[in-house]
Amino acid sequence: MQAEPRSLRASLFWHILLPRGAALLVWWGANQLLQMPPTVVWGLIAVDALFLIWLIRAHLRAADEHMTGSGAMAPVWGGYLLMLIAILASVTLWWQALLVAHRPPAGIPYAEQRALERAARYSLTLSADGLSLVFDGEVTFGLTKALKTLLQRHPEVRQLRLSSPGGLIYEARGAAQLIAARGLETTAAGLCASACTLMFAAGVRRGLGPQGQLGFHGYALENFGGLPQVDLAREQGKDRDFLIRQGITAGFVEQIYATPSSALWIPSPEAMRRAGVLLAP
Repeated sequence: MQAEPRSLRASLFWHILLPRGAALLVWWGANQLLQMPPTVVWGLIAVDALFLIWLIRAHLRAADEHMTGSGAMAPVWGGYLLMLIAILASVTLWWQALLVAHRPPAGIPYAEQRALERAARYSLTLSADGLSLVFDGEVTFGLTKALKTLLQRHPEVRQLRLSSPGGLIYEARGAAQLIAARGLETTAAGLCASACTLMFAAGVRRGLGPQGQLGFHGYALENFGGLPQVDLAREQGKDRDFLIRQGITAGFVEQIYATPSSALWIPSPEAMRRAGVLLAP
């Protein structure tokens, strides 16, 4: 039996086993410990692919010399098998590196991030005397839940002070239900406009602070072009009935929804008292 030429054995070690083993170990460790930017990963893959091609060509030359010198095919096929394994292992680790690079960073869940972003649009705090909640900011998702939590935590609260440019009418409805159910008084501490006025109207007693104002207008959809499943007239009708049940005159309510959504109607305190909007203690 003819012995293998030393050049083929050396090629298997220096062109496949040692360099690819080291490269695969580095890729594996990097995938476990690092999250590199995708552009960096692609660059490293390109460099490593070129290096792998160079190694394969070098080993193929050694295999050709081996076959020319001895004609023994078993070690050659063994080298081909090792090359195939090295290629598959490299591609697997490259793919894993790309998956790691595009993985979302560790941290709080996306839903919680969105909740925090929305909560940053408003503040809802307890007053110094502990008898009032102070709301300032946008009426947005999560407000009703936050209001319910604070009211459960502080059952002694009797008043809600409002300053808001408005926001989501559905969220304002939920908050209004809580306000009415708890029999809270409402005060416009600053400008309480649009959806905020629905929360204001839910108060059992309703008043203006020194800087208080109420601003009214008809409804509008946030999405350009509207949504066919939302009937603005019907939605305004729901809140029209609610405002009238709260003791506000029908004529005043009609004026609210006759005001374009692009405008803001700020009635005088006297007009609002006559219409039943303001109910002094």
